[in-house]
Amino acid sequence: MNATLSWQQFVLHGETDKDIRKEILDSWRMCKQLGISHELDQVVSHISNNEFAKRREKNEDLLSAAAPVMRELYSCLKGGGYLLLLADADGYLIEMMADAKAQRICDPGGIYPGARWMEDSVGSTGLSIALRTRTAMATSAMEHYCTAFRVWDCSACPIFVDGEFVGVFDVCRVGPGNDIRELYTLAISGARAIAERMHYEKNRIETEVLSQILIHSGDINLQSTGILSFDKWGRMIYKNKSAFQFIQLLQQEHFSNRRNEHSIFNYLKNQVKEKNEEIVLKGKRYLIESKLLTKWNQDIATIILIKPEVNKQTFYSTAKNTHQDQSHIHNTFQTKNTVFNKTLNRIVKISKSNASVLLKGESGTGKDFMARAIHQESSRYNKPFIALNCASLPKELIASELFGYAPGAFTGANKKGNIGKIEAANGGTLFLDEIADMPLDLQAILLRTLEEKQLTRIGSTIPVPVDVRFIAASHKSLPLLVEKGEFREDLFYRLNVFTVQLPPLRERPEDLESLINSMISSSCKEAHRKIITFTPQAIELLKSYQWPGNLRELRNFIERITYLHDQDQIDTLQIQDFLDVDETSIFSLNEREQIQLALRKTKGNRAQAAKELNISRSALYRKLEKYSM
Repeated sequence: MNATLSWQQFVLHGETDKDIRKEILDSWRMCKQLGISHELDQVVSHISNNEFAKRREKNEDLLSAAAPVMRELYSCLKGGGYLLLLADADGYLIEMMADAKAQRICDPGGIYPGARWMEDSVGSTGLSIALRTRTAMATSAMEHYCTAFRVWDCSACPIFVDGEFVGVFDVCRVGPGNDIRELYTLAISGARAIAERMHYEKNRIETEVLSQILIHSGDINLQSTGILSFDKWGRMIYKNKSAFQFIQLLQQEHFSNRRNEHSIFNYLKNQVKEKNEEIVLKGKRYLIESKLLTKWNQDIATIILIKPEVNKQTFYSTAKNTHQDQSHIHNTFQTKNTVFNKTLNRIVKISKSNASVLLKGESGTGKDFMARAIHQESSRYNKPFIALNCASLPKELIASELFGYAPGAFTGANKKGNIGKIEAANGGTLFLDEIADMPLDLQAILLRTLEEKQLTRIGSTIPVPVDVRFIAASHKSLPLLVEKGEFREDLFYRLNVFTVQLPPLRERPEDLESLINSMISSSCKEAHRKIITFTPQAIELLKSYQWPGNLRELRNFIERITYLHDQDQIDTLQIQDFLDVDETSIFSLNEREQIQLALRKTKGNRAQAAKELNISRSALYRKLEKYSM
């Protein structure tokens, strides 16, 4: 029996056909129980213009994410009788796009924004069933309960963002003869694209909030201050441990609904009003401060700081001591460079967060040292720090190194299986150096691990929960690789919560002398020899060098001097013996030093020295006399 005959048997005689899909039959039965007329020829429920405007404003984030996705899809489909619908979580159409062919059917059917698209208003459709069941649903023309919609084939897919149901995206086309699988694919792809855009925007706002908190945290004790942030609709987007404990106390005294975040936001907002206020809970006083975060002249979030009452003098002394104590960051990267020092201060604040960090900088600038310093400065300092260089392993081994493998997962595997780097770093920090060299297929798996906070070993189906802070590094331009399709955009934004740019050594000339002295002292001590000193002229000469290999090249340079230089002092003429560069192209030696270098190079042969200097022998003799050489 075909769908048309099955529908007729059901609506006219109440008979059911076993060949009709269960989801469709369940919906038909619901429509009949609700008293929906199968002869309905248009949508019967619409909201007022005023209420529609409020609903669109409430779903502004959903609309912002969906609009470009719908426009792009519509540009590819227009002219084919397609209709694109976007419904919010309550089932109201808040956006639609239809070409001329589809619009001619929409108008008499009452299909326009503001329509309520639940089964009690429109009967059985892919969209109404998806709204109720919150699962993807495709329906052909004859599966629709009401005659108004039997001209359409449609497929709808729910939109979830971080587990929250926010709406449904629906793709319809005038029938008959449509490929339902194609509509299904379009709906799912569109819904996922919308969800990813919303997820990114949510993370962007959270990043802005965290950045503002860290930037202005000079007068905040991050260990005891509760930090809450809400978007402009009163939805909570961030809370730390102290804020969570405060909310528990607040709910016990003022709220019976422990999940009513919007009520908590309104309560705190009303308490603070235009100034700081105090709240007393369980006999303890809390100072509540509210800050409105704006960007591009738009309000994007409210930050609420909850400070437990402390003795002001004690707080001042603690803050002063904390400022004076050197952090692991400053101990690792001591600098006199003003710009770099500001960067280090910012990194100290970033270290307090558990969010991902992306380290950028040229090769040899110390990204690995910075990753370790961030770990030591964080609350995870007593947990594992695991590093993996993605460029040092064959691509086929990176997966097993990262995620581990189950017993017997592949030929040659350990019979007992093996945990991967991520699992080994559980509770601590994982440093992924040269992340740009990670294969694209593994990037997708890593992204899922970051978002779900669990992994599955190779050859296993059992998920393993992990709590890891990720620090990634690359000397390549990840945005450029994203443009080329060589790095996943979603993974880039997931890792790029905080960005740290490490400066090349040539931009820190004021640090060079102290770096040299520190390295040469350590190296000579290890080699059991007297410390080698550099003449002031040698130091100045080294400052003029560009150091393309940065700190790594400097360490190699110091190592060569330690073991190959026989004297206790080194001057400008001896430096080039230990730098792996073209000795005629890097330094600006004065004329006397150039002559000395040429004579040393030719072992005192003046004729050859003159050729080396590209002057005549008589000119060389005059210069030797001039400089009393």
